[in-house]
Amino acid sequence: MTGKPYSLYKRKSNGIYYAQFKLVDGTWSIAKSTGETAKGRAEAWAINYLNTGNGNIVQKENITFESFSEDFFKWDNSWATDKRVRGLRIAPYHCLQREDLLKNHINPAIGKMKLTAIDRAVIKDFRNKMFKKGYSGNTINKCLSAIKTILESAEEKNLIQYIPRIDRAADNPKTKGVLTPDEVKQLFSFEWMTKPVTNHPSKPDFMGQVSNLLAVTTGLRLSEIQALTLKDINLESNYITVRRSWNNRLYCLNEETKTGKERIIFFSDMIKDKIIELIELNPHGKKPDNFLFFSEQIERPKDQRAFSISLFTALDRIGIDEDTRKERVISFHSHRHFLNSLLLNAKIPLQKVQQITGHGSVEMSNHYYRIDDMADVLQITDSIIAGSEEPANPERIN
Repeated sequence: MTGKPYSLYKRKSNGIYYAQFKLVDGTWSIAKSTGETAKGRAEAWAINYLNTGNGNIVQKENITFESFSEDFFKWDNSWATDKRVRGLRIAPYHCLQREDLLKNHINPAIGKMKLTAIDRAVIKDFRNKMFKKGYSGNTINKCLSAIKTILESAEEKNLIQYIPRIDRAADNPKTKGVLTPDEVKQLFSFEWMTKPVTNHPSKPDFMGQVSNLLAVTTGLRLSEIQALTLKDINLESNYITVRRSWNNRLYCLNEETKTGKERIIFFSDMIKDKIIELIELNPHGKKPDNFLFFSEQIERPKDQRAFSISLFTALDRIGIDEDTRKERVISFHSHRHFLNSLLLNAKIPLQKVQQITGHGSVEMSNHYYRIDDMADVLQITDSIIAGSEEPANPERIN
């Protein structure tokens, strides 16, 4: 061996020069083919190898992305454990989301490739193919983030020389459908009924209507509505403490909201009456930990699909059928966008709107309002959902 950080030798079988590199512990790496038959070009290759990877030497060449990433995002493995140790936000569903990305998108595309073969061009090709398949920029970027996280670990373990540059996709979020104020007024101007099915005639859908009413007047996310328990409802002061969300995959409570921030949401007496009526209907009683939007199982709230089905059934009654709804991208989440637009158009201060929807910065989230401060908001939301004496379109409703 020489005093250089690398050593070259030629194989008699093919005349190719192979390079070995000196490791930190003084030992030498496995031999790597330079692909060159001339010593000068082989030396140039070795020097370039060191420069490209900032001196990092790959210890193992044949590890595939799929084998290295196996169980990478498991809750009890090092990635999630490291997050928890460092006090960073992480929950089991975050791990499941990344495992889904690996299974459904990443490994089918690049899983069989060696870690050392994944360069900027490979990642760019992966990104562009996902775009052509119609995936949103948000989904593409989540995949790219997962790939980067895995490659960072591979670099740390000296399985790749460097992390290739990763260019993100444009967010290009799909336009969210929003109902008009007149449509919302129509929507809550009649008693909601379930859709009749075989051996199950139509019946009043009070819970479905209240859940949608609460969403359109408070901007609560569906998972936050599911997570509400009786102890989160203050009926004396007319407010809800939003502090958790329901995990619809693990069937358990996430001990924080999507943003990790707790917030207070005030409601009017009109909403209060609906909440009280719903509490009285709860077959499990009035224990503080009982879910407001209960199911037959005391330990679980109503299934998320039920709330959307209730909305879609009611939309159909005001003339927004399935095809129209899909074309306009109307969903339960549209209630949040509706409230946000309604309040901003009514000149409600942005900081107040962000406090309600939970979208603000840390500084804004630390500013809590009293119910008197929300009088303008409650007046607006009450006016938009105040039902008329007769349904707006009786032909559709009957």
